[in-house]
Amino acid sequence: MKTEAQYIEQLHSLLQRTSLQEEEYRDYITNPFVQSFLDDFAPFVELTATGYRLKMYERGQTVFTKMIYDEEAMLYWILAYTIELVTHIRLLHKYKVDNKTSFLTYDDDLIQQWKNEQTQIFDAIGGIYAQWWHETGKRAEIESR
Repeated sequence: MKTEAQYIEQLHSLLQRTSLQEEEYRDYITNPFVQSFLDDFAPFVELTATGYRLKMYERGQTVFTKMIYDEEAMLYWILAYTIELVTHIRLLHKYKVDNKTSFLTYDDDLIQQWKNEQTQIFDAIGGIYAQWWHETGKRAEIESR
């Protein structure tokens, strides 16, 4: 099994194929492997001798935990979260809103823009990760109990 640093580097290598800038995603591919990082609904991965324990927290409490054994599924889980978050942040900047005092209007057009950008990024990554993105439901499958 690889080390946390090797997985972070692998994620970085995949994301370098895309339009994303390293400063946009670096924290989101590093934090899942930081023991003290418990941001709400962010992925956390604990490496075990036999696989990967996936976790999510809300307000410091575990709300999801699942043991998986597929390296690519674990990486996809982090990629899907990272790409969804970074593309959302890009929309906030594009429309000059902060979702605190001003808000995005999540109409069909905005949702389609968001999905299209995520699709472009997964297509640039390619391989099984793009395939799973186009099949839809893979992240939900990973997160099912």
